[in-house]
Amino acid sequence: MDYFAKFKKRIVPPKAQPTTAMQLAKFHKCWDYVHNILTVEDRKANVHVQQTEIPSRLRQMMDMLVDEEARQEDNTTGVCMEYFLKNGILQYLVNVSEKSDNPVGIRGEAIRTIANMVDLLDDRFLVHNAVHKPTIKLLRFCVIDERQSDLYHEDLVDLMYIICSKIHGFPALLNIFFHDKQWLTTPQKAHHTPMTLVDDNKAKKPEYEFLLFSYLLRFVHREGRTGDYARTGLLFIMEMATMQLGDFIIESDFATIMAAGLGALYSQLPRKLMIKDEAELNANLASFLIGQDIVDPRYTMPGVEISSSPEFKYQLDSFLKLFEFCQDVLTRCPNTEISMRLLQSIRTIFLENILYPSILECSDTDGSSVAVISYIDLILQILHQEDLARVVVGFLMDEGDEDVIESPGTPSYNNAIAGIELDQFKSSPYFTAAGRFTLKNLIFSRLESRSQPTVVATLKLLKTLITHHCRYSLKLLSIYPATKHDQKSTIISHHLREIELYFSLISAVDELHAEDIMSFGYEDYLQDVETVIDSDSCYHTFTGMTPNDSKGPRTRKSERRRSFKYGQRFDNANKEESKQKQQPQQQQVQTISRSKMFKHRIQSGDPLLKNLLRLLSHFFAQSPELNLVLTGVISALATCPYRSLEGWIAFSESDRTTPDDVLVLDATDQLRRASLNSGEDVIRAKDIYAKYDTTEVDEDADDDDRSVDYGAERNSVKMTGPTQFKSFPPFFTLFRTLTQQVDYYRSEIENFDRLLQERRNGLMIGDTQPEYVNLTASSSTSTRSSKYNDARRPSIMMRPSVSNTVNGTTPIMPTKSISSSTVSSPPPAQHIITNNPLSPLAIHARKAQSTRIQPLFPSNFVTEIEESILDLDKDDEDTFAPKAANPSQQRRKDKSTEISLSTLLNNVVILEETIKELVAIMQVRRSLGVDEIRYT
Repeated sequence: MDYFAKFKKRIVPPKAQPTTAMQLAKFHKCWDYVHNILTVEDRKANVHVQQTEIPSRLRQMMDMLVDEEARQEDNTTGVCMEYFLKNGILQYLVNVSEKSDNPVGIRGEAIRTIANMVDLLDDRFLVHNAVHKPTIKLLRFCVIDERQSDLYHEDLVDLMYIICSKIHGFPALLNIFFHDKQWLTTPQKAHHTPMTLVDDNKAKKPEYEFLLFSYLLRFVHREGRTGDYARTGLLFIMEMATMQLGDFIIESDFATIMAAGLGALYSQLPRKLMIKDEAELNANLASFLIGQDIVDPRYTMPGVEISSSPEFKYQLDSFLKLFEFCQDVLTRCPNTEISMRLLQSIRTIFLENILYPSILECSDTDGSSVAVISYIDLILQILHQEDLARVVVGFLMDEGDEDVIESPGTPSYNNAIAGIELDQFKSSPYFTAAGRFTLKNLIFSRLESRSQPTVVATLKLLKTLITHHCRYSLKLLSIYPATKHDQKSTIISHHLREIELYFSLISAVDELHAEDIMSFGYEDYLQDVETVIDSDSCYHTFTGMTPNDSKGPRTRKSERRRSFKYGQRFDNANKEESKQKQQPQQQQVQTISRSKMFKHRIQSGDPLLKNLLRLLSHFFAQSPELNLVLTGVISALATCPYRSLEGWIAFSESDRTTPDDVLVLDATDQLRRASLNSGEDVIRAKDIYAKYDTTEVDEDADDDDRSVDYGAERNSVKMTGPTQFKSFPPFFTLFRTLTQQVDYYRSEIENFDRLLQERRNGLMIGDTQPEYVNLTASSSTSTRSSKYNDARRPSIMMRPSVSNTVNGTTPIMPTKSISSSTVSSPPPAQHIITNNPLSPLAIHARKAQSTRIQPLFPSNFVTEIEESILDLDKDDEDTFAPKAANPSQQRRKDKSTEISLSTLLNNVVILEETIKELVAIMQVRRSLGVDEIRYT
C-alpha cells in the first residue's frame, strides 16, 4: 500500500477553472490600468507606449476574449465581451489615439489591437456597432492624414488585409465598409418630400466610399510583406466585384494603376544585363566543368548589370509579382468589364508604349538585347491566364483575329477580350501602316546575331514560347495540316531500324564504350520524357484528358501497359471525362484555346529549322551553354503531340526502300543485310524473350515488365520484313556529320578517347576514373516536377540562385540525366578542385582548360569587343603596320576562333546525351500512342 501511496502523492489535482466572475474581474483590472494611464492629464510627452504596460494589458484582454469565445458552447456572448461592448472600450481607445499620439505609438498599438481582435475572434465580431464604428473612424483618420499613413502604413495594411479576409468569408460585412456617402442624406420619408426633390435624388449618381480598396491600391506594387498583404487583400475584394462594387472598381483608376505600375517597374529594370551567377556555376561538378567555358566579353563593360546582384533580383521580383497579380485578378474577378478594362490598359499603356519601344531600341553590342529578350522570356514563363496570353503573346506576334492559326472547322468562341482591337495601333508612334517588328522578327534576327549571349537568350525565349504557348509558336514554323495519309501508322521494322541508326551515331563517337554510354541514364531519359509529355497541355488536349486526370486513382498494371492500338486508354479517358462535372472557368477557356491546335507537319524548307541546323553545324565550336539550349529547343519542338516528327527528326515512309534498291559498297554491310534477310540476327527477338517463353504474363506483378501485347512484339520480325532507308532526315544527317567530325579531333588530339572518358565520368558522377559496372546501379532517377502546377511562384529573393529564373532553363547542366546522376547536395565544385590540386580530376580540368585547339568549322561569334585605336581604314592600316618577312604570310594569326579542349569534350558528351534524349522522345511518343505503330 505504501508503494501506491507514493504515486498518489505525486498526482497533482487539476487546477480549478476560473469562474466568469474571476475572468471579469481580471478583465476589468487590465482595462482599468490602461484607462487610468490614458486619462492622466500630465502625461510625459516623450514616453513611448512600449515603456508602459499598455501593450501587455491589451494583449491580456484580447486573450481573455478569445478564450471566453472558445469556451462558449453556443453563440451567446460572454461576460467579458459584454463588458467590452457595453463600456465602449474600443471607441475610447480610438478617441484617445486620434486626439494625440501620446504616449508615443499609441495609435499604432490601437491599430494592432483591433487587427488582432478581428483576426482571432469570430467573423461576427465586426457586426457590433461598438466595433466597426471606431474601426472605420480610425481607418479614415489615418488614411486622410498622410503623415499618419506613412508612419503606420505596415500596421494599416495588415488590418485592412485581415478585414478583407473576414469580408471574403462573411460577405455581409461588405455593407459596413463599402457604402454610398449620400445615403444618410437621402430623404427617408418620400411622402413628406416634394416630387421634384425625389426626382433629383434619384437622378443623382451615387458616390461610393471604400477605404480598404483605395488604400490597399497604393501598395499593390510594393515588395515584401506589405505588398503581399495588399495584393492578397485586393484579390479578396476582386472576387466579390459584382453589382455596385463592380461599378465602383470600373469607375476607379484600378486598371490604369495596374498597367502604369507594370510600366514603371519594367522601366526600373536594367537596360543592360549579363546572365552570370558564380554560386550557380560552382553548385556541383558538372556545373563547374561546363561553367569554365562561359565567357562573356561584356563582363568588364560599364553599366552592365549582373543577374546575380541583389538589386536586380529585388527589381525583377517586384515586376513579376505585379504581373502575376494581374493574372490572378483576371482569373478570379467575376466582372467581365473589369477584366476588359484591365486588358485594354495593359495593352495600351504597358505593351504599346513601354515594352514594344524597348524591343525596337535594344542592341546586340551592349547587352540590351539580352536584357529585353530575358524579360520577355520571364513574362512568357509566368503567363498562364488565357485572356492575358492572347493579349500579350498575340500583340508580340502581331496576331489579329483573322491571323489565328487554327484547324478547319474550329468553332469560334466569345471571351473577355472579344472587344479589344488587335489590329489598330493609334496610341503609339512606333506603329506604321507598313507593319511592325514582331516577336517572330526579333527571334529570327537575333538567331543570326554574332553575339553568343544574345543567341543563347533568344533560344531560351524560343523554347519558352514553344513549351508554354505552343499555339502561338506555330507562326514561327512553315507548316501544313497533316492528311489522313500522313497520319498512317509506322510498321515496327521501320521503328526498330530508325532507333538502331540513331544509336549507331553514339557508337561512332566512342565505339569502345558505346554500350555503356547507351545503357547509362537512358532509363532516366525515358521516365523524364514521359513525365514531361504527360504534364504537357497539348497532350491533355490531344488525348482528351484534363490535368486532374493524372491525380485520380491508380490504374491496374495491365491497363497501364496496354498499348494504344487496343484503344482502351483513350476510351477510358473519354468515359471518365463524360462523368466529370463542369471544370473551373480558367480551365475551360484554356481547353477551348488549345482545341485550335491541329495535327501538322513541318515543311522541308522551314526557316526556323534552317536556323537551328545552321547553329547545329558549328556545334563543337560553340559554348556548351548555347548547345544545351539549342538541343533543348529541338527537344521542345519534338515533344508536341500535334507536330509530326517525320521529315526532320524521324524517317518518313518515302525514305524507306528494299535492300535490292540500295547500292551497297561495303562487303561487311552487304553480309549483314543478307543475314537480316535470312533471319539470322546477331541478337534474335526470341532470345530476348527466351526467359519468359514458359511463363504467362502476370498483369498484376510489378516485377513482370512484359506488356500484355508482348507476344505480338516477339513475333514482329516474322510479320514484317527488314526496313532500309535510301535518304535521311536533315537532323539525323547533321548528327551523323558531327559524329564524323569527332574522328577528326581524335586524330588531332593525343589521348582523345581517354580525355573524353574522363570528362564523361566527371560530368556524370564527379570522378574521372569510376567503374562503369556500378554506374547504372548508382544512378538515381532524377527528381521530376510538373511545370504546369498551380503553385505560386516563390520570391526570387528566397531562391538560392536567379540564373535559372532569368534564363528560363538550366544553363549549366548538360542533361537531366547528368544532373540526376550526381550526388545530392555536393560540396562546391571549386573547393573540390582547389583543395585537391593534385587529384586526377583537378589535373584533368586544368589540362583541358589550358589546351587550345582550332575547331574544324569555327563559329561566327565575336568573342572580343573590337575597338579600333586610330580608326584607320584598311589601306592606312597596311601602311602603318610592320612589314612581314614573308609577304604571302598572314599579318596576324587569328586566335579568336580557338576553343579550349574542355569546350570540345563537353560538347561531345552533350551530343551523345542529346541523341539519347531524342531517341527517348521518339520511343515515348510511340509507346503513348502519339505516333502509332503497327506490327503487320
